[in-house]
Amino acid sequence: MESMFHWDGWASIDTPLVSSLFVMLLLMVIGTVVGIRARIGLKRKEYLQKPKGIMFFAEIYYDMCNNFASNNMGENHVGWGGYFWTLFAYLFIAFNISLFGLPSVVDWLACPLCLALIMFTIIQYQGLKYSKLGYFHRYVEPIFVFLPVNLITMWAPIISTTMRMFGNCLSGTILIGLIQWALGSASSAIFGAFGVVGTIGTSPFWNDPGWTSIFLAPGPVGLLNSYFSLFSGFIQTLVFTTLSAIWISQEMPQASPKKNEILPASEAQPLVTQE
Repeated sequence: MESMFHWDGWASIDTPLVSSLFVMLLLMVIGTVVGIRARIGLKRKEYLQKPKGIMFFAEIYYDMCNNFASNNMGENHVGWGGYFWTLFAYLFIAFNISLFGLPSVVDWLACPLCLALIMFTIIQYQGLKYSKLGYFHRYVEPIFVFLPVNLITMWAPIISTTMRMFGNCLSGTILIGLIQWALGSASSAIFGAFGVVGTIGTSPFWNDPGWTSIFLAPGPVGLLNSYFSLFSGFIQTLVFTTLSAIWISQEMPQASPKKNEILPASEAQPLVTQE
């Protein structure tokens, strides 16, 4: 926590920050390549043909993000596909970057906190944009004495979303560490029962006193790391983006039915007759 609010030059740069910057740089490169390729394809009228190569995957991902926004935001989704394009990609890559040997990003508290603050800022901006000065009335509903409670309610999503994402990622890291320690101890005990204490022969590798402690760990730890990074990372990405879409859409005006439009039976108002 202290390192987030203390700056001491380059010495204050945490390794997860470097990983986060690498993820953002990667997304910028991919976005630039796709954008240039799409512009070239537009001039050549390649949109009349089946997409190939990187544009094939880009269109699938674009349609997925647009459909996600449409399903969770209704008619308010127009223009929000690009936001979820970036959010989905950043979160999922940040969860899985540790599989490639780089420091994890999401179990660094600054990452989920910044994402939650961005989401909170967008929600409040949308409220001010569409409700104008009436936006502030929500803080004193139903009466003025509820101001402290309403303030807590408004700020609660920052804490809840931050702790949910940070806690799930950190718990996986701790669990993997404990299992690795247990398997390392078991491995050392097995080799110790045969009189092997970490040194065999004259090779530099065999003379390393710690090699026997990792004999059992790679397989199970690798599987657990894949689970907590791939599966759990996908679930946390989906939860965060879904909550963001729902909370943002709640601040936008809902589209009213068009004239002569027939509503579904579940939404139609019952007729009231007088005797």
